Amino acid sequence: MKWLAGLFALVILGCGCLLGMTGFTKFDPAAGTNSRPVVDRGVARVAGCTSSGPVSIHGFGHWWICQADVAWESGQRTHVTAEPGQLMPSDQEVPVVQRGESKVRNGSGNPPVYRADFEPSVLLGIGSLLGGMGLGGIGALAVLGTVASRRKNAQERE
Repeated sequence: MKWLAGLFALVILGCGCLLGMTGFTKFDPAAGTNSRPVVDRGVARVAGCTSSGPVSIHGFGHWWICQADVAWESGQRTHVTAEPGQLMPSDQEVPVVQRGESKVRNGSGNPPVYRADFEPSVLLGIGSLLGGMGLGGIGALAVLGTVASRRKNAQERE
């Protein structure tokens, strides 16, 4: 019984950590730093999307990873892969921004592309991670505390 409670506590802690990492991914704190300013703006037309999930490297839930044709303010026209969850198949003309000058992600060959109304947040990203870990830890301690309390009550009855 004791090992089962320990295993259950580990599962709760793991779920809390995974949820926290999902929030960390969603708010992309690295993109919210001053080192990744907006370098170009444009309008994207979604060309196709694939769904990732319900559990993936992007976190829990279903994430659309979309390819789009973008007409940039700089005059360029490019085919890009947007960051997960930024565009959806139903999007027709969406204002987008490109953050960072040289970082290439998603194996797409292009710097990160986000919706223009997406605001990455260092505070929310790190807060999500710490909150998920904290909730998982509290849940794990609650399970272990309940088992210890039951064990103590059983010893007192004897």
